[in-house]
Amino acid sequence: MDNTPLYWLNITIATLPAVLWVYLGLGIPAALLLLPRRDWRQRPLVIMAALAFAPMLLTAWMFVLGTIGAANPDNPLRLTRDAVLAGTGVIFVVLLVLLTIKLKRTKTPSNTGEATPLHWDEKLIIGLIAFAVVLRWLTISYWPFTGYDPMWVYGYEGRLYTLLGHIPQDIGYYPQFIPLQYTFGQLIYGSVNDHAARTIMPFIHVGSIFAVYVLGARLFNRRTGIWAAGIWALYPHVGHWAHIGDLEIPTTFLFTGAAAFFLMAWYERERRLRW
Repeated sequence: MDNTPLYWLNITIATLPAVLWVYLGLGIPAALLLLPRRDWRQRPLVIMAALAFAPMLLTAWMFVLGTIGAANPDNPLRLTRDAVLAGTGVIFVVLLVLLTIKLKRTKTPSNTGEATPLHWDEKLIIGLIAFAVVLRWLTISYWPFTGYDPMWVYGYEGRLYTLLGHIPQDIGYYPQFIPLQYTFGQLIYGSVNDHAARTIMPFIHVGSIFAVYVLGARLFNRRTGIWAAGIWALYPHVGHWAHIGDLEIPTTFLFTGAAAFFLMAWYERERRLRW
């Protein structure tokens, strides 16, 4: 084990490029592909969709690898770093091709005008959210898993998949979304390590903040969205949940995002099928 004072930060930084590749490299093309072009200027909406679609795509691919590997442990298509990254490369190419086709078949919408400048309180809330996110990123990186479920269920499954290279068929399971995300960080790092596994957690947390903003902004207006995001992000228990690594944050993120799209479909009938 590395005994240097900042070993936890070194592990996080070593794992971070691969996590950014998935959450931004796959997420942004997926978001642009699925969102209407007129909404590409809505950066919070694009970021929220990117941070949701990216781990979904990664989970789906890793679940396939983990299932194939369980059926045949000698199969090269197993939960390994090379197989996972190769799959993300293929997914990226497919997304890029589909996005190119979309660009050729759709037109750039006319400019809807300049955005209204932020008020002082909106700037203050955004600054406080940014400070809270940075602080939580450091605490998430510093601590290993400490909560019961992350330590003995989600984190444990992530360690198990990393060691075995597949999802075994002889134990009980919880939803694979979080365990496979934790597996990804450890596969990238090259060994079982809680700090590497937890590298994905701040992205899920940030996604939940953007989801709350989008829900408030689409239901009422931008000011409501910023205040709602601030209340969510700065609520002390949210910081605790984001640090633990259990299901509270990802469940809130995905449920709130789904609710936002439901409201868009309800109010914007001309694009109901898309939403």
